[in-house]
Amino acid sequence: MASERPDILVAIDLGTTYTGVAWARPQRNQVLQSPIQVIHNWPGSSTKNEQKVHTCLVYNKDDTLSSWGYICEDDDQDNKKKREFFKIFLDKQTLEDAHRHGISQAPASVDDAQKLVSDYLREIYSHVKSTVELHTGIGHVGWQELVVEFIFSVPTTWRSQEIINLFKKCIEDAGFGVEGQRHTATVELTESEAAAVGTIKNSTVAFQTGDIFLSIDAGGGTTDLALMQVVEAREPFPSLSQINQVDGIGIGSTLIDQAFVSMVNNRFSKFPDLVQQLPPDCAERLVKSDRYRTTKHKFGERVYQSTCYKLTLDGVPFNLNHAGARVELGRIVLSWEEMQSLFDPHVESIIRKIHEQLSWMQTNSVNQPISFMILSGGLGSSKYVRDRIQHEMMTSSHPYAHQVKVLQAPDPQLVVVKGLLLDRLQRLDSGLASVIVSRVARASYGIVCKTKYNPTIHSDEEIKTDPYDGEKYAMGQIDWIIRKGDPISTSAPIITPYTKKVDPKDSSRSWDSIIMISDLDRNTLPRNMSQEGSTRLCVVKSDLTGVNQSEMIMKRKSRRLLFQGKKFYLCTFEVRVIVASAELRFELWFAGQKFSGNHEPVKITWDNEGSKVVAT
Repeated sequence: MASERPDILVAIDLGTTYTGVAWARPQRNQVLQSPIQVIHNWPGSSTKNEQKVHTCLVYNKDDTLSSWGYICEDDDQDNKKKREFFKIFLDKQTLEDAHRHGISQAPASVDDAQKLVSDYLREIYSHVKSTVELHTGIGHVGWQELVVEFIFSVPTTWRSQEIINLFKKCIEDAGFGVEGQRHTATVELTESEAAAVGTIKNSTVAFQTGDIFLSIDAGGGTTDLALMQVVEAREPFPSLSQINQVDGIGIGSTLIDQAFVSMVNNRFSKFPDLVQQLPPDCAERLVKSDRYRTTKHKFGERVYQSTCYKLTLDGVPFNLNHAGARVELGRIVLSWEEMQSLFDPHVESIIRKIHEQLSWMQTNSVNQPISFMILSGGLGSSKYVRDRIQHEMMTSSHPYAHQVKVLQAPDPQLVVVKGLLLDRLQRLDSGLASVIVSRVARASYGIVCKTKYNPTIHSDEEIKTDPYDGEKYAMGQIDWIIRKGDPISTSAPIITPYTKKVDPKDSSRSWDSIIMISDLDRNTLPRNMSQEGSTRLCVVKSDLTGVNQSEMIMKRKSRRLLFQGKKFYLCTFEVRVIVASAELRFELWFAGQKFSGNHEPVKITWDNEGSKVVAT
């Protein structure tokens, strides 16, 4: 994070189907009063004044980019290729599942998915830059000189460091955080956390200290859940703590769209005489129509309640009728029950996830029920979804369900980007006090070390004698500094002190620390590297080049050794681990201060296998 006070904050919620962006110019004296500007002027959106932009690309035959966002809707030539839903395919497992199911939209590889995400984000960056320049009056040169922070969210379903690293590379390749010397780009919160922050900071609900609420951000491709407790309800600095690990499921409005296309195609395929009169992509055109989108979004609202819905078929004569396929005057007729059938499988999956959270609370003796469930996102904004969940809570036999009030967040489709900005603005105004003061570790993290040899514990292990103190040590041991399920403070790092013995003739001041990761239960973690159950996550290189011998402690070798009286130095330093919602960050501290020197003090080398470990 840039140490200087930012001139511009930009939050980006890259969605599977739609992407939201908001920005703010922090006021000097009243930071929390800084107006949040949501970008509406998306190219191709005409007069719709859309809150989000379509996550879509169209490529020419030679693989050059033809259009993006809403412009893609009019860029439908046969020799061009449209790409959608590419964000979710940064996850290798999701991509492999898509290939097994024959999904044609899936890219050939994760590398291809990376290129698509980078290409799309590059267009977002260009538009954000021009919009901020236009609205603030700064020129191109001014933009490069400003302190600009770009803040991204990630799905809760992205549980491995590998996916986060891929996403961060896409962000960098797109131009975020690199054009100006004082530009930075960070991944700050999961979507469920950002939604929870947006809820507590921008809600009409009168939260009380101690209230428990479940944030459910149901978007286009994923549904993210965060079980939170209000630590402090008082404005202007409310605070939250995670009670349970954030959770997610691959459920979203795109699955409703896919089910709709399948339903329409299955109905029409039974009548070959009708199929000949329809465009070959009739169902695909229909699912993109304004009429279908309105029907889907308004389904369940009393004003739109109807026994049937009639949707105009694009490219079909207005006098076309077909009783068997239920086509009237060029419109397909859908019953209320058919619309309901599109929603119910996915609503039921979300309800199962809710019951998992309730059962976890009961099992872990959380002696207070959930007060509120707050829905956000595109699917979360559906009144039908809200009413189904509320009915389930009222009729459930679970003791923690009856008192729950199911509400929708204000601006449900923008709650994530607003949450990202509101969290950063609070940290600026309060001196780095984040809205979320603690989170629950989703995996265990340990540091490889040596410990003094104990014959009853360290049998059949690698043993070495230290050349300085003459003691025997068991090598390759793991000091688990974070255990899965631990509450982790967002403001206090995990501090690991190191003491290295340095020969006066040795000018090297660089040491490697191996970080291990495990998804095992906290009580069954391996003691050393030779036992199964842990994987190397990364190597942290601590570089203290520039530290003089006068800054270290002089010692002498043990008199038990042959070379008595030879001097050596003890170099004591700290590696501090900051556990963010979506990643680990490391800092090197020496003599009570953050060490920078004239080089990169901490270098991280991620392990290919370890970064793939999924935190569940």
